[in-house]
Order: sequence, then C-alpha cells, then structure tokens
Amino acid sequence: MAHKILEEDWSDYDKRKLTFQDRLFFSCDERWEVEYLIKKIKNHTTKTEAQIRLAIGSCCVIVPGNKPRDKFVECVMARL
Repeated sequence: MAHKILEEDWSDYDKRKLTFQDRLFFSCDERWEVEYLIKKIKNHTTKTEAQIRLAIGSCCVIVPGNKPRDKFVECVMARL
C-alpha cells in the first residue's frame, strides 16, 4: 500500500518544501505536511483520521532524525 501512495503525484507537496533536497523528507513538525499525508492515506484505506494520526505520531517517534519520505510512509502504513 505504501508503494501506491508513493507513486502518486507529490508535486504540490514538493513545491511547498523549502529546498529541492528537502522534498524527500517528511517533517512531523509541519502541520500542513501531516494533513497532506492524511489526505493521501485516506485515498487508499478505510482507516479513520484518528487511526492515521496515531500511526503518524508513532512513526514520528520511531523514525530517527530526518525522516525520508519513503521510509516514513512505509512506517505509517505498517502501523495501520
């Protein structure tokens, strides 16, 4: 499932990131990024927003340092 989410168009997300390299990382501290990811995941699962938020919060703690987008999405989907 993470693969499907990562294959989607993320260009609007990438444009909001500050630098080209920064676009490859997920920031748990940026509310808009969390909301963006929730919307992406909702398109691929029947889980509730609360369940998705819990999974994201868990991965924010588990994935150390800079959170590569692909690894982070995989972490979230594994917890759902």
